[in-house]
Amino acid sequence: MKLRKRLLWLFIPILALTLAAVGALSDRLLLSRFDRQDSAQLMNKARQLQERMELDISRHLDLLRSLAWWDATYAFIEQPRADYIRSNLPAARLANLDLDFMVFFDQQPRIVAQTWRARDLLELIDLLPQGGRSPRSMIGLRQGILQRSQQLGSLEHAGNVDHALGQVMVVQGVPLLLVSSAISDNLGKAAPNGVVVAGQILDQHHLDAFLQDAPGSLRVVPVAGDTHGWRLLRPGSPRQGEIRLSPRRLLDAQRQQVDLQFFNPLGEPELRLEITQPRLLYQQGRTAVGFFLGLTLLILMLALLLAYNGLDRWVLRRVRRLNKEVAAIGVDRGRQRLNEQGDDEIGQLAGELNHMLGRLERSEERDKAILDSIQEGYFEIAPGGEILTVNRSLERQLDCAREQLIGHGIEEILDAEVVERARTLMRDGKGEQRTSLITPFKRRDGSLRYFETRFSYIEDAGGQYAGIRGILRDVSDQVAYQNSLLDMAYRDPLTSLGNRKAFNEQLRTALEQAQRQDASLALLFIDLDRFKEVNDRFGHDLGDALLIAIAERLRGALRHPDHFYRLGGDEFTLLLSGEDAGNAMALAERLLRVLEPAFELNGQRIDFVTPSIGIALYPEHASQPEALIKAADSAMYQAKQQRNQVYLYRAPLHAQ
Repeated sequence: MKLRKRLLWLFIPILALTLAAVGALSDRLLLSRFDRQDSAQLMNKARQLQERMELDISRHLDLLRSLAWWDATYAFIEQPRADYIRSNLPAARLANLDLDFMVFFDQQPRIVAQTWRARDLLELIDLLPQGGRSPRSMIGLRQGILQRSQQLGSLEHAGNVDHALGQVMVVQGVPLLLVSSAISDNLGKAAPNGVVVAGQILDQHHLDAFLQDAPGSLRVVPVAGDTHGWRLLRPGSPRQGEIRLSPRRLLDAQRQQVDLQFFNPLGEPELRLEITQPRLLYQQGRTAVGFFLGLTLLILMLALLLAYNGLDRWVLRRVRRLNKEVAAIGVDRGRQRLNEQGDDEIGQLAGELNHMLGRLERSEERDKAILDSIQEGYFEIAPGGEILTVNRSLERQLDCAREQLIGHGIEEILDAEVVERARTLMRDGKGEQRTSLITPFKRRDGSLRYFETRFSYIEDAGGQYAGIRGILRDVSDQVAYQNSLLDMAYRDPLTSLGNRKAFNEQLRTALEQAQRQDASLALLFIDLDRFKEVNDRFGHDLGDALLIAIAERLRGALRHPDHFYRLGGDEFTLLLSGEDAGNAMALAERLLRVLEPAFELNGQRIDFVTPSIGIALYPEHASQPEALIKAADSAMYQAKQQRNQVYLYRAPLHAQ
């Protein structure tokens, strides 16, 4: 049997066995791991949904408590007057509080006053679970909400001024979030004379917001009677019922599903949410494994085909004879050339080897001429960082003569920030055969230019690492253009402060750094009181000029002004790393003083715009970016109650 056939029959079983083993291991190890990661992501999303809904309940309880513990509300229950609702809870104010209704009860309890946002009944019917009973009218739905809230004990304060209830429930098939609080004076010392009940209908917009732009869907489904085997996420309490999480269900190879069910304080199931997410990692893993196996098989089959058709019974014999003649060169003084063996490839190889012996003497001069003629810079560097060879283009690019480069270290031409990285690459002496990166280089005048560096490793005759060689191409203009585009993407065009995108990314980075270093982080949320009045009275141009002036004052108040961000409109934020509550409060008070003097803009004096500042701290108040933002935003709303104030976020009473 011929050698090529022997090789073929030896290789085919090994190929088949290898592909089968790789396929089995990929399915058992990789795909199962991807499936577990998909499952973990789904469970994390369910827990995030629970935390998000609990945060919404806490936020609404805080807002409702600030209204219920108010002298004006207390007096209104004692002696109702028509202008209270009109002045304090118009439809626009209710929308700003993200509430759909608010009802005031006295001690009886009787309804003293109520305000409801106008809603479309058809919009609410779309929320109903499959087969659910829809409300016949908005009036009937309102009555059902009030009856259900009374059944859950939201009106039974029993003289306890701290009485509060926060619950997710379903009334006539419509999901909603209900909160209530006893009514007292500003200090919370007066005996309760009533209860205020408020709520938010969880329409599709709110449900979609809970997913936080994650792939998948969230919908309301009928409650489950048997929750055996479900995980308890939160135990029940007199204020809130328990929350349970179902085991994961695999719908098919593309989708997975889990349910989150909320119970009321009486232990009755209220709301069940179904979370469906794609199995992205599992699908990507299947695609990658299939592509890898197919590509491997194709490459091996092509290699087999080429080897099978390329081997010739005369090749090995002639190569062996040629090898003997080559080995004799340099040993046998009389043999310095090879015998020609025909006009085919082997004969041509022998002829080229003969010509090579004569060309070696001129190769160095020719190589130097070629290198000097190319436009890109060329270099060779020893393993220790010493420059060995450069061409004329590199001299022009760095504005240095050859003698100023040859024999000198790379630290004389590289920026200090990348010297250690370059030495690490040279010290390792391993990796890919070719590597490309963009690096700043120093010119003779000290200026920096950016070059795309493509280099490969040099090996000596023994195959050992002997340095690197490469070429340089000036890409300074492209780098400058890319940096300008990046600055535009992260810069507010009006005030030149960082924009919302820059703030979100920096907040995540700052939180990760604080977690690694076990440090604190303060977030200040700044909102301008009566800013809309500037636009209404003087026009948007003056409003923009005022925002620019305020941004300049804020920048001047900090040693690191790049920590300020404008989120849009009249909202600003400030990130302070390593600061505690005392330092954050002190800085916020200083910012109030900085913005206190009147502004003289285009002949107009503006002295009525004041800031309100809310402060939230990591890790005291929140550990996730969204939660920290909501805490600071909630504190800012507390500050706006009295205007031109600083308010440090306080955790809800039920979480203490």
